[in-house]
Amino acid sequence: MNHLLSVKDLEVSFYKESKEIRAVKGVNFHIEEGEIYGIVGESGSGKSVATKSILRLGPDNCKIKNGEILFEGDNILEKNNRELRKIRGNEISIIFQDSLTSLNPVYTIGDKLVELIRRNQKISKSDAKKRAIELLDIVGIADSKSHLKSYPHELSGGMRQRVMIAMAISSNPKIIIADEPTTALDVTIQKQILYLLKDLQKKLHTSIILITHDLGVVAQMCSRIAVMCAGYIVEEGTTEDIFYHPSHPYTKALIASVPKAGRTLERFIEKTITEEENENLCPFFSRCSYAIEKCRLALPDNYLENDKHSVRCYVRGEKLGE
Repeated sequence: MNHLLSVKDLEVSFYKESKEIRAVKGVNFHIEEGEIYGIVGESGSGKSVATKSILRLGPDNCKIKNGEILFEGDNILEKNNRELRKIRGNEISIIFQDSLTSLNPVYTIGDKLVELIRRNQKISKSDAKKRAIELLDIVGIADSKSHLKSYPHELSGGMRQRVMIAMAISSNPKIIIADEPTTALDVTIQKQILYLLKDLQKKLHTSIILITHDLGVVAQMCSRIAVMCAGYIVEEGTTEDIFYHPSHPYTKALIASVPKAGRTLERFIEKTITEEENENLCPFFSRCSYAIEKCRLALPDNYLENDKHSVRCYVRGEKLGE
């Protein structure tokens, strides 16, 4: 079966002096046309590194060591810089979490949008300006024409994030990577931005990869979810599978850690993984109350709970007390 995007056996490392830090370890997932796919996990789990690798966005000390990233059947990792530029922004775009640092403070919103539109679509400056106004209207910025003259610092956080979304959809991409798009926003604005993304996804029939640490966000937005822990995808399934039939202890711990009315928040994940731990074993091993002797010996393979639900765990499903 051909998927819109397939990530296969992806391994990504960072290098600091002579030390290698493995950030993404044998990750596999795929995206279908018109779906919202969520990747969730703690900070440092590798979710942003994995998705930014799709567009080969990373610092100089970051290296993709292994794997394939197939977009419409072609391996992005084999593209040269000129070919890659045709994909970035046009076919696959990205919304970063910090809109204030992502937008250039010396350029107005109009300058940035017009420049982006002209670079990707090769149209006149006047037509690009009309398209910029249209995009600001689409993302819900009132009085869009006058806001073309605004600088990023003159806009609220919610408005800046709407501008980032306008930039992301400017070329009608097939995939939008949304990297923690609501992190710096208050709860009310978060809901507005999520509603906007979901509405645009339906109207444009684009696919969205949503990266977040917020389980509430993926629950309301995504059809399928991958759970990442210390560089591995430890569980993947439909939203219903993940929330109603979690099979990995880490997934269960994440869900149990979500605050609920009338309940004191407990720390279900007592500590973070340390560099001294054996990274060739399950990344949750030292924190897992279900661990067995086998867990000390080898990393488990992915087991299929059903045709859409997989889990990397020896002790899973019913054994966890479902």
